Amino acid sequence: MGGPGVIDGKEHPETDNFLPCKFVIGGITYSSAENYFQCAKTTNEQDREKILNSGPGDSCRLAGQTVQLRSDWESIKVDEMYKGNLAKFQQNEDLRKPLLESGTGPVHFTLSTPFWNHWNDLIMQRIRAELRQNGEEDACRATEIRQAMERYAQENK
Repeated sequence: MGGPGVIDGKEHPETDNFLPCKFVIGGITYSSAENYFQCAKTTNEQDREKILNSGPGDSCRLAGQTVQLRSDWESIKVDEMYKGNLAKFQQNEDLRKPLLESGTGPVHFTLSTPFWNHWNDLIMQRIRAELRQNGEEDACRATEIRQAMERYAQENK
């Protein structure tokens, strides 16, 4: 269900949520953005451990499908995907550099659900704008997307 985004006709593997990479959030080391995202689905520590130890790719997505979702999941899931990807890019310069150099266009995703194809595009655009900090255009784009994410969270409480 993962897969890289395409920017200006070029595939960008760094945008793939399943891409193996290490980063730390809250003292826990994750093996991919998807690994973090799937762990965030539940408040049950045993389930989180199972997901955490399942690896970076499809195995963690499958492990995440077996857990009881936290009650607020629908309202926070987009923000959790953002948090995992932000940490991935903040802590991995080899991934951050090509994203920041990818221009300002949309990030086209086609290998997931329509919901995640849409939100992963916006999440990547927001992260690129926030980390690049290249003037007013980046600031405005990051703000627009942050506000859209906040609206989604409010509408799904």
